[in-house]
Amino acid sequence: MKELVMKLIGEARIQQAVAMSHLDNGMHVFAYPLDAGMLVALGVSAEAPMRPEDLLRRRGAELRVFGGWLPALFNDGGIYVVRRLSSEEEEGGDELERQLDAALELLN
Repeated sequence: MKELVMKLIGEARIQQAVAMSHLDNGMHVFAYPLDAGMLVALGVSAEAPMRPEDLLRRRGAELRVFGGWLPALFNDGGIYVVRRLSSEEEEGGDELERQLDAALELLN
């Protein structure tokens, strides 16, 4: 997952536009460039069995682990977690891998 996110971050920086990928397991991954920094989002479509309440309950139960990921409900019904990356995370450090693991845990 980390390699995919790093690739999307690079594409988003170059294009100055959203870069996204859809995985075989139904997950969607986005990188969105900001003036200073990068947003990353992982999520599932509206057809996924997850409900927003489930995500909020999981996140609330372990805020120390999941608190950096903000829940979002897109207009199409997709459920996502969004994080503004630190400069260390943008460079692909170990913290990025830990955070991506946390996001995947939240969504599964």
